Amino acid sequence: MAGLSITEVSDFTGGLNFRADQFQLSSFESPDMLNVEIDPRGGVFSRGGQQRLNTTAISGTWDPQKLFAFDGATNTIMLANGAKVLRSTGGNFTTLQASAGVDVTIASPHGACFAQWGKRLYFATGVAGNGGYVWETTDTYATALTASGDNPNAWQATPDASRKMPTAEHLVVHANKMWAANTSEAGTAYPNRVRWSLENSPENWDQDDYIDINGGGNGITGMAVVGGQLVVFKPSAVFLVLGYDSATFQVVELTSRVGCLNHHAIATAENGVYWFSHNQGLFFYNGSTLNDMFSNLRPAIELNYINPAAHEAISVSWVGRRVWVSSPYSTTTLVTNPTVNFVLDPSIRGGVYTQFKTADGYGLIGGCDWTDSTDTDYRLMCHPTQPYVLKVDLYNQETDNITGTAVPFTSYYKTRWFDGGSYMQKKMFRRPDFVIKESDLAQTITVKVYHDFSEGAGNERKIFSISQVPPSTGILWGSGLWGGNWSVGAISSTVKSGRNLGLARSVQLEFIGPSSQKWGLNSIGYKYQARRIKG
Repeated sequence: MAGLSITEVSDFTGGLNFRADQFQLSSFESPDMLNVEIDPRGGVFSRGGQQRLNTTAISGTWDPQKLFAFDGATNTIMLANGAKVLRSTGGNFTTLQASAGVDVTIASPHGACFAQWGKRLYFATGVAGNGGYVWETTDTYATALTASGDNPNAWQATPDASRKMPTAEHLVVHANKMWAANTSEAGTAYPNRVRWSLENSPENWDQDDYIDINGGGNGITGMAVVGGQLVVFKPSAVFLVLGYDSATFQVVELTSRVGCLNHHAIATAENGVYWFSHNQGLFFYNGSTLNDMFSNLRPAIELNYINPAAHEAISVSWVGRRVWVSSPYSTTTLVTNPTVNFVLDPSIRGGVYTQFKTADGYGLIGGCDWTDSTDTDYRLMCHPTQPYVLKVDLYNQETDNITGTAVPFTSYYKTRWFDGGSYMQKKMFRRPDFVIKESDLAQTITVKVYHDFSEGAGNERKIFSISQVPPSTGILWGSGLWGGNWSVGAISSTVKSGRNLGLARSVQLEFIGPSSQKWGLNSIGYKYQARRIKG
């Protein structure tokens, strides 16, 4: 019998990879993980908690579309909720009104589309509406803007006192102009039209300042600004509008193979724009290069684990310098609600994924970063079924509080198959060693052991626990009595040994974290003895 061999695995930065062929996974990738973060230094650890921003449930129909960070005279977080627009300065939300007792009404199926100009917030009502609105945080009510193209003073060749805006689905600020897309003018729909306002005049629009982009399917679905370029999305194509004034604007096709069906499936980051193309996955454009960001997760599309008929449930958000893709995902049945968030961290290996799910089994939608008037930073997302906006990435919390009660969430990490370099040779896998992040509370991590590529639920061959006690018998600030020995809590890692993994050609380990506690894994040390190969 051969001597004892050892192999250490200390790099888990490959993230989630859904390829069915286990031999394509690198040692630092995982076929399944939930509610754990990828440490860029190599380990994995449980995600932060999620806590509701508004303690009072939002009344009426809950149909969340998106959040928008409005940097007005008072920093305000705006919520597009169905036909309503709501606002908050860090607590409960109130409905924005156009006059006393009259709520602002949005006719678009994807809610209000917001665009900030100085200290003013403009928002479109959709082509079934009429014009748009403008609001400042110092105003009691939003001001309705008359639809451009309607008499009197239908259009403005030069700036004047007319307060108008095209009736449209989408708004964005670019090149010192307001842009509107997918418009309705004097009762006629122009779904493929892009319009721009007069220079430095978002409420004046010239009749001749437009471009019709007819390729890529019918209807513009969204816009974004990247590196001085206006990116225009259509169902099966993406276009760029280049130039800086009416004399130089021109349309260039970025791609005719990937488009975007849904206004919510577009998220602008500091260095580019991300979007989800139906039945193709997530893409990224940085102003010069178009990148496919979904290759590791594409089997979820090919196997219909992401319901192709529920594309409206897909939301793309840029929150905490990461991309949150909500998905109607299930390996057992077709679902119509977003059940998970696939979270892409572009700072690790060019982009790696992990998978989050709320304690009540959903993926969050329509998020954004926001800083309040005290310079407190928030990472915010909407719960798809509960009338609350949630603060996420709360790393000092171990539970989710969505409706007023703290609830633990499930977290686990599964390794790729380890065969010691040859699956043909049986091995006696001895007691592995683990480097575990220390905890300031006693905790137990459950480990399930699978053999020989049989990884389905219920196929575990062994189950054991990794237990640890606090690294010090001291007391923690704020939780102990004066006079004891003080401790600062979890500051390092500890080495723990497991049990024999058994005789197998290959092994796979699944680490299940303790409920309502932080936990983390930094390294796995495999020890094994190879058996002779029989002919």
